[in-house]
Amino acid sequence: MSNEMRKPLKRILLKTWPKIIVALVGVLIYLSAIRLSGDIEGLLVNIAASLISIPIIFIAYDLWNEKIHRALNENVYRYAENEISQVMLEIRRYMEMFLKGFCVYFDDDDIVLEESDPNNFILKMKDTSKILYDEDKDPYQLKYQLEDYDEDEDDRFDIYGLEKDTVVPVIEEVQYLGYQVVDIDLEDIVESLNELLKNSFIMERMDDEEVSVIIHLLEAFKMLQTFVEGHRDDLFLRTDLKVKGFVCKVSEPKESPIGTVKLYSLYYREEADVKEQARVKQTKKSMQTKSKESTREPSYEQLLDEKILPNVKENVKENELLSVYVVNPDYYIIFGDLITEIIECIRDWRKTRAGAVVTDYESGRIGYL
Repeated sequence: MSNEMRKPLKRILLKTWPKIIVALVGVLIYLSAIRLSGDIEGLLVNIAASLISIPIIFIAYDLWNEKIHRALNENVYRYAENEISQVMLEIRRYMEMFLKGFCVYFDDDDIVLEESDPNNFILKMKDTSKILYDEDKDPYQLKYQLEDYDEDEDDRFDIYGLEKDTVVPVIEEVQYLGYQVVDIDLEDIVESLNELLKNSFIMERMDDEEVSVIIHLLEAFKMLQTFVEGHRDDLFLRTDLKVKGFVCKVSEPKESPIGTVKLYSLYYREEADVKEQARVKQTKKSMQTKSKESTREPSYEQLLDEKILPNVKENVKENELLSVYVVNPDYYIIFGDLITEIIECIRDWRKTRAGAVVTDYESGRIGYL
């Protein structure tokens, strides 16, 4: 029997075991009564019948009532569970960032790191993975149009396949950009979880197992948030490594509800390069406004992420945001344990009736937890 089938049975058993025990007592009394005779036999048989029938009636009523209640309010239940799943999805994105570093912005096997010297790397995106646009300005990627393209799940990074003994080696190798770690703020996630727990409309529609997962997740995430805040100055260490391929742009100051802010945008940029490629030559020939002798390929730029960094000093330089950071070796184990604990909570949530599908009502998108 699979875990998915065991969990509902376990939940039903926990709710009905007192009634089942009473019914079993009734069975024992009945088995004892049939060995007797006279009035005492009739009395014990009647008592046994009551002890057996009444719990069975209540069990049947509880199960049927729960089934009918959920069927009549299925949309309400799905909405409540989806609200929790959206927060879980945001938490998962943080965990992926901690475990993949600057590679989190790309699909698996989309990029190649070329070592120019021991401290310098050039990040290259494969041509088939670049976002292109057709005549109607609709985006597409060539990799999905290749006949031999095979998205093998065995080769993909599986965050749910990590355990405590395998997450530390990942943390030892991961590298981050300053853009990712200089202003990590997990407080918003903690507040979102607290607000959900205070929301009686949502929590009353969660079963005991789901509530247990949410509380466990809140406890684990609070521990991570406290740890990150307490070691903000030395959790991530700046290195001399440099990765060419990223560009950070900063907007002009703008007014917002939290004051004057700047929008920081992270791009992948591939500088123009001279290449003797038939594809480029054909493109140039079709462009009458360009020189037919030129074979210079235009640069490629792709927006990866953008966010407000309210706690970053105003005169922060671009090279600080593009510097490479690593996790402090002193914190490999504890940082890995905290991340693993949170991943286990999300994994447990996926196994509840909420499932792994998440609907973002604001953007109208459906995601996968």
